[in-house]
Amino acid sequence: MGTPVATLPLWRVSHAYHPQAAVRLICWFPPDTGTVVVALFAADKARLGDVFYDGVAARADPLVDQWKRETAYEESHE
Repeated sequence: MGTPVATLPLWRVSHAYHPQAAVRLICWFPPDTGTVVVALFAADKARLGDVFYDGVAARADPLVDQWKRETAYEESHE
């Protein structure tokens, strides 16, 4: 049946290897909300290389923070 979403607060999903494309999907499941916050990042891997993957988390954090502000998500859930 799979693992319940409540036990998987963050997913980092990669794509199959391609020498010119870099894609990362970040899914955050705020506890007790029934919601998923999705951030999709893509880049020209030929130009950026692995630097893209090293910085995805740093770019995702501000997006999650923005979602929290826009929805008045209370930190007490965490």
